[in-house]
This record gives sequence, structure tokens and C-alpha cells, in this order.
Amino acid sequence: MRHNYQKSGFIQAREVLLKNRELRLALCSRLARRYSEWKAVVLREKAIYHVLNLFRADVSGMLRGEGWIVASAEVDARTLISQTHAAMDLAGASMLSQVPLPWPVPPTSFDVNEFTYAFQEFVDTYGVPRYKEINPALFTAVTFPFLFGMMYGDIGHGACILLGGIYLLITHPAYRRCVSSAGENEMLGGVYASRYMLITMGLCAIYVGFVYNDCFSLALALFDSGYLWEGSKGSVAGSVDGGAEANLSAPYGSTGSIYPFGVDPAWHISSNELLFFNSMKMKTAVIFGVVQMTGGIFLKGLNALYFGDRAVFWLEFMPMIIFDFCLFVYMAVLIFTKWAINWDKRQLMGSCGIDGLTFDQRPCSDGDSLKHKCALNFGGETGGCAPPNLINQLINIALNPGVVDEPMYSGQGSAQSALLAIAFLSVPVLLLGKPVYIYFQHASQPASASQPISTQIEMDQDSTSSEDPKSKEVHSFSEVLIHQCIETIEFVLGMVSNTASYLRLWALSLAHTELAQVFWEKIMRTAINANSIFFVFVAYSTFAVRYFGVLVLQCKLACV
Repeated sequence: MRHNYQKSGFIQAREVLLKNRELRLALCSRLARRYSEWKAVVLREKAIYHVLNLFRADVSGMLRGEGWIVASAEVDARTLISQTHAAMDLAGASMLSQVPLPWPVPPTSFDVNEFTYAFQEFVDTYGVPRYKEINPALFTAVTFPFLFGMMYGDIGHGACILLGGIYLLITHPAYRRCVSSAGENEMLGGVYASRYMLITMGLCAIYVGFVYNDCFSLALALFDSGYLWEGSKGSVAGSVDGGAEANLSAPYGSTGSIYPFGVDPAWHISSNELLFFNSMKMKTAVIFGVVQMTGGIFLKGLNALYFGDRAVFWLEFMPMIIFDFCLFVYMAVLIFTKWAINWDKRQLMGSCGIDGLTFDQRPCSDGDSLKHKCALNFGGETGGCAPPNLINQLINIALNPGVVDEPMYSGQGSAQSALLAIAFLSVPVLLLGKPVYIYFQHASQPASASQPISTQIEMDQDSTSSEDPKSKEVHSFSEVLIHQCIETIEFVLGMVSNTASYLRLWALSLAHTELAQVFWEKIMRTAINANSIFFVFVAYSTFAVRYFGVLVLQCKLACV
């Protein structure tokens, strides 16, 4: 009997535990269905009380608060307040009026749409423009995708990014419906928010891919090549023996020798392919980098003109733009100059003819130096008759002023020395110009109207402080000077470091192309030469996975 009684007691206890478990599961199930709703209510209530805490009590139990609204939304704000009062059956009319002047600097607000949202968020991570300043996000919407395309210039890979962006664009309505019912995923929401950015990045990568003539590491013979090999007529098709030289199909500089669009596919199978693309991509990276940096300086000047700030325009913008033009824009000019010169003709002017005479009819011999034989007589070691090494030339502008071993034009050494001197003189103007101007401007004011020096720097000054006014002036001027010193150092070093950073356009693009060629040569080409369908199938699977995983995904993250 005792055994049966104990057994029945265990059974009852088990039933009670199971019943309690079912009740807990049912309760949790009901709570889960209401969790999202309750969470939204709690967050809304917390937000309301947070805003109410920003108000202060006024007469008759009213709350008074100050804030900013967009001017175009003033009518909507008044309507919303009136509707809220009417819905809550509150006595008395609500008031919305402007706070008397003077106002603090208003916050910045930009109207964005689905296309510009991602670019605005991208710019805001670095800093928000002041009220009424030019919004750089509009320029970023153009420059960022294009610079990405320069790093990722490949038709096939750009198409993958474009298809990914189009997929996000098509599935976005379904994602919004899912968010409304299940809540938003922050990471996935960020991906969908950048869908238009991905589309523009893909389009720019495809465009630059056509310029580089690169599609999954292979060149496209879209037009007839401007070079001819034996067994090849008007194109790069046919077999070419290793070591064979290519010759122009038309005279140098004529329309027939110029490939209609992009890089001639002949360069992709030449032995000096790496040297050619290395030079081309490095120079284009520097040019676009200088253009973007110069554009940023001009935006500073336009902002100063808009606000009527003469000190910023003449004592900050002008020294900055002079420093930029004397060194970095001049560097881009040298690149274009080297591209524009017919070096075949110049090398002919530096050769000794079979009649023992130079180009300008001076006696010469094969043992004479190029400087002696060159008819241009520009100085240096070549006299201007040999293409220069621009990297050494640019380095010598600062390290060896006035000395140009391989000049491209007459008086190049003197011109570079003058530009370097002007650039150096602009630095002390940038450093001391604005602080000295503000100091004398303040000193010229009457003593009764004397106040601490004010600039765009945010300075915490207590108007009720008992400090001596002169000590306040000294303190404020020192802050202005320190701020200007930091800005000057940041600008000068930033111009140098940013120019070096733009070389990533060249480095990443070159690394991307070379890695793609390695995958093609070591995987696909080996499989094709094996004449095995099964081997080709397996190799293509490996090739596709490595391409997408390494080049499309990892290189994309590296470029961003």
C-alpha cells in the first residue's frame, strides 16, 4: 500500500509540473505576441518623457520649450499642435512663436531621398557641415562611386556589384513589409539603405572596366587594334610568337593609330603590360586625387564668400589654393605635359644622323652625350630630348630645388624654384594671417566696446566671470593662434598624405588585375590546355568560387 501511495504521489506531482509548464509556455506565447507592441509603447513613452524633461514650467501649468524646426515645416507644425490639443480636449490655444534674436548657430538639416541618404550618412561620419554651408554629399554622390570604379575597374566584377544592387532594389518592398511586422535588422537595414550606392558603384566599375579593357582579367577586342603582328591583320586575333614586336598600323598620332575607346587590347598581351598599366593607373590616380582635393579647397572659398568672411577667404583660402596650385596642380600639369609631347620627334632631335650632323646641323659623333646632341638645349643631362622619370622629378622639386636632370621645357628649373618659394611663403600667411588680422581688428575697437576675440572656434567663456578683460583677450588670441597652427599643420601634411592615399586607386586596381590574371593563368588556362571536359568543369567551379570570394567580396571591402 505504501508503495502504491508513493507511486500515485509521484504521478500527481508530475502532472502538476507538466501543467505548470504548459501554463508558462502559454503565458510566454501570449507575451511574445504582444512583445513588439509593448516594446514600441514603452520606447514611445520614454521618448515622450525625455522630450518633456527638456521643457520648463511656465505660468498656468503650461510647459515652454525651445527648439529648431525647418522653415518649410512651420505650417505643418502649427497644424499638428492644434490637432493634438483638439484631440486631447485641452482648453486654451497652443502657441508656436519665434524666439527673439540673437539666435545660436542653427543646426544643419538636409532633405534626403532614398538615393542621397547613403551618401549623406557616409559624409556625416566624417563631419556635418555648418548651417548653410555647401553640402559635400552632393559631390560625394559622384566622386565616391567613380573613385571606387577606378580601384575596381573590371566589367565582370562591376556587373556583379550592379546585379547585387538591383537585387536589393527589387527586394526592398518585401524587406519593408518584413520590417513592419518583425522589426528592423540594423545590419540588413544598412545594406538595403546603400542599394543605390551599390548600383552607382557597379555602373562606374563597368565604365572604368571598359576604359581599362578588362573583363575578368581578359581583354575584349571590341575594335580593331592599332598594332599589328605577323599573322594578325587589324586585330589581336591569331597566333603571335613570343618576343615578336608590334608595330603601329597607322602613322603615330593619326586617327588610325588610336583605339576608339579605352586601352588597346594589344597591351594586355605585351611583355611590358605591367609597366604600361602601372604608369597609366598611377598617373590617373594622382590627377583625379589632385582634382578632388582642389575642389574641396574651392568649396571652402565659396563658403567664405557666401558668409562674407573676408578673413577666411583672403587669409585661409588664398594661401591654401596657392600652395595647392604651386605644388600639386603643377604636378598634374607635368603629367599632362609628358603625355602631350611627341617623344619620338624629340628623341630624333637628340640623335646623331648618318651624315655626322645633329638635328640642328651641328657636327656630332655617337660618343657624344645626349645633352650635346639635343637641339632643344633645355639643360640638364638630356637637354629635353628624352622622356623624364616624373617620380624623381617631383621629389627633386623639394629636395633639390632648381635642378632638373630631364627637363621637358625651357627654364623648368627656374620655374619650379619660383613655385616652391611661393608655396613656402603661403604657409606663414596661412599660419599667422588670420590670428594677426583678428588681433588688430580687435585692438582697433574702442576700449568700452572691447570684448574677447571671437572666431569660428567654439570657446566656452563665462560672461559673469570676474577675470580681467586683458587676460581674456590674451587667452582668446592664444586659442585662435593654436587653432590656426593646428589647421595649418593639418592642411600641409594632409595635402601630402592625401596625395599618397590616392595612390591606393593605382595600387588596389593593379593588385586586383594581377590577382585576376593569376587565377586565370593557374586555374582556367591550365584546365583548358588539359583538353578534359571534366577537368574544365572542376577548374571552372574552383575559379568561380575563388573569383567571387576573393576578388568580388574581399577586394570590394578593401576598396571601400
